[in-house]
Amino acid sequence: MTALGELTPESGGDAHTLSVAHLTSPPRRTPKLGGHFWPLMGMLAILIMGMAYSFFWARIWYHVDVWATPGDLWSTFRDAHWIGWGSEGAIYGTKTGLVTFPGIAVLLTPLAMLQNPLHLTASYPIFLPKPTEWYLLGPVELLLGGFALFPLNTLATRLEISPRRRIILVWVEAALAWPVVAVWGHPEDTIAVAFAIYAFVAVYDRKWLHAGFFMGLAIAFQPLVLLTIPVMFALIPVRRWPLLFGEITLPSAVLLLGPLVREWRQTTTALLKQPNYPQLNHPTPWLALAPKLSPTHYVDAYVYHVRILANGTREYTETPKKILTGTVVAAGPEREVSLILAVLIGVYVYRKTQSWPRLIWWLGVALSLRCVFESILDPYYFFPGLALLSLAAFTTNWRRISLTLLFGACCAWLSYWHAGEWTYYLVVTGALLLTCVFAYPPPLRTRSASTAEISAEEANDA
Repeated sequence: MTALGELTPESGGDAHTLSVAHLTSPPRRTPKLGGHFWPLMGMLAILIMGMAYSFFWARIWYHVDVWATPGDLWSTFRDAHWIGWGSEGAIYGTKTGLVTFPGIAVLLTPLAMLQNPLHLTASYPIFLPKPTEWYLLGPVELLLGGFALFPLNTLATRLEISPRRRIILVWVEAALAWPVVAVWGHPEDTIAVAFAIYAFVAVYDRKWLHAGFFMGLAIAFQPLVLLTIPVMFALIPVRRWPLLFGEITLPSAVLLLGPLVREWRQTTTALLKQPNYPQLNHPTPWLALAPKLSPTHYVDAYVYHVRILANGTREYTETPKKILTGTVVAAGPEREVSLILAVLIGVYVYRKTQSWPRLIWWLGVALSLRCVFESILDPYYFFPGLALLSLAAFTTNWRRISLTLLFGACCAWLSYWHAGEWTYYLVVTGALLLTCVFAYPPPLRTRSASTAEISAEEANDA
C-alpha cells in the first residue's frame, strides 16, 4: 500500500503534493489496542516518574521532608470543589487564579467530592507539606498528561510513519508532556492538545462532525487551540462551516454561561485580560506593551501556621501581615498578532497545495505563535508547538529528526533559564525557530482525487 496516494508506475498522472481542495482518500488505519502499546507504556512512565518526583525530589535535592506537588493544580482543584458545591458560576471570583475555560475543573469535580468522605487533605488554601489528596489527584493528573500520546500515535499511524519511528516518537512526546503535569500541574494543556489532534484525525478521515465535536472539547479545556482553527476550517468544505462553528462553540458556551451571568466582570477579566506576574515567571520584551492591572503595592494577607499537638492533631493559626506584591499585567495586545498570523496561515493553507506532514508542521507553527508573542512565558507554554513539530519531523530523514530534537530539547531546557528580557527571549525563541526550520517536511509526491471521487466521499460522509 502506498502512503497518501503516492504515485506508482501503474497510477499514472502528474505528480504533485496533496491539494487541500482535492484531498485524496487516505488509508483509514486506526491503531488497535496492540497498536497503542507504546503510548500506554509512555503514559505509565509519566505516572511512575511523576509520582516518584513528587515524593522524593525535595527530600533528595533540598533535604526537606515535603512532597513536590504542583501549586497551580491545587488552585484548580479548589475550583472543582466550588463546582461540586453548586457554585460553578462563581469560580472566577473565588481568587483561585483560574484564567482558562473551566473544562479541567469540571473534569476533576468528582475527584474533589471524594475528599471529605475519605478524610483527605488538600494543599489549598493552606500549604501542606504532605497533602493526602495527592494519592488520588496525583495519579489522575499524571495519567491525563499522558492522554495526548494516544492521538499523537494515531496521527503518526495515519501518516504511515514506521513502527520503529513511532516508538521513539512516543518517548519524545512523553518527555515533553511530563513537566507540564508533574512540575507545573496543567493537565488542561495536554488534554486540549489531545482533543485538537483527534479533531485533525477526523479531518484526515473526512469526518467533519467528529472534527467539530473534538475541537469543541479542546477549546473547553484550553482556548490556546483556537490558533489551529483557521487551518482546520481551511481543510473543510465551506458549506459545512456554519454547523461546525456552532458545534465547536457549544461546549464552551455551556460552561461559561453561569460564570458570565453571575459574575460578568470577574469572568471577563480572568478570560480576556488573564492577569500574570512578571516577577514570578519569564518576562519578554513584549511586556512593554502589556497593560498594567496593578502596580507594586502592599496587600493585607494572612500567614498560616500549623502546629502538631501532643495527641497528634493539627492546630491551625493565622496571623495578619502586609505583603509586598509585584506588578500585575494583562495579556496585552500582542496576542492579537498571534491570532492574525494564525488566520493568515489558514488562508495560505486554503490557497496553497499542501501535503499532510506539512499541514501538521503548520499546526505546530500556529501553536508556537503564543510563545513568540507572549509578554510573560512559562516553560509549559512550549509543549503544544513542540509536540506537533516533533511529529512533523518524524516524516523526514534521520538527520532532520536529530536536529529537530536537539533544538527542541534546547528550547525546552532554556525555557527554565532566568535571564534578562531580551536575552531570554532571543535565546529561547531562536531555539524554537531552528526547531521549526529543521522540522519542515520535504514535498511528498501524491496524486489528487478526482471531482467525482470527492463528491462521492462527501455523499458518503453526509
